[in-house]
Amino acid sequence: MLLVAQPAFAQVPDGVSKLIDTALRSGDRAGLDAVLRYAKQAHPQSAEAIDAQVAAFRTDSSSQQATAIPPPAPVPVPVVVAQAAVPAPPAAAEEPAAADVKWSGEGELGAFTSTGNAPGMGLAAGLKLTAEGEDWRVGLLGRADYQETNDVVVREQYRFSAEPNYKFNERGYVYGLGQFEQDRFQGFHSRYSVSGGVGYSILTGENAKLSVKAGPAWRFTQLVTGMDESVVAGLASVDIKLRITPTIQLSEAASAYVDEQRSTLFSVAALDSQLIGKLKARLSYTVQYESTPALGRAPTDTTSRLTLVYGF
Repeated sequence: MLLVAQPAFAQVPDGVSKLIDTALRSGDRAGLDAVLRYAKQAHPQSAEAIDAQVAAFRTDSSSQQATAIPPPAPVPVPVVVAQAAVPAPPAAAEEPAAADVKWSGEGELGAFTSTGNAPGMGLAAGLKLTAEGEDWRVGLLGRADYQETNDVVVREQYRFSAEPNYKFNERGYVYGLGQFEQDRFQGFHSRYSVSGGVGYSILTGENAKLSVKAGPAWRFTQLVTGMDESVVAGLASVDIKLRITPTIQLSEAASAYVDEQRSTLFSVAALDSQLIGKLKARLSYTVQYESTPALGRAPTDTTSRLTLVYGF
């Protein structure tokens, strides 16, 4: 008998052999095909040995009546069937504009000490509410300072305002402002102010905000002397907010009403420190200056407040 020597082929590297064995046992046909393809590309001299390893595994699996890895399924020839175009369902109606309104606010309560027409200490309270849409905003603000000494009211100051505005671009806006004040110790029973004009946001970052606005105004004042004043004035204001640290913020809101008879300058500087959650402590200093105060009244009042503020 004449024996013909069979050509030997290179052995499969041990690491590659283990990888192929794992792929064979996984039952993942696509994964196995990928492993075999890349194994043969990386070790072309071992291609026959790789095929032999796969064949041996399938033979052994068949003998043990295990589920063999099926051969590649024939690729079906797609049959294109013409179908009538089905119109897309109508888009769902957008949510009402009210659903996009963002509400925020804060309540404030604490104590104050003041100088000027009604020096002393008392209770301070405030409430701020803001509703904001995509290109509009409405802000409401109320503040009250009250003090009694020996059952006699020695300070009673109230201030309420409402300010709607509409943004006509990313930084510019038009505004309206209505305000009511009462402070008989400063010389008037009530004062109403109405203004409108243009505002502009100079800084809009997370850590620094700066906006200014100006426009004409009308003021009506009921003085403690019994006289009434109705004048046309001009209003200019600036609002600054600076975040010094993640928990400390400095703010300044200043405004000036100027008319032929008198001018009013009003400034509130505040330092906020975060305490727990939405609760923070606020130290603020308010200056109000009247260029032509009522007879016997001081032109300048100052108020220092220490309050707790809860945001919502």
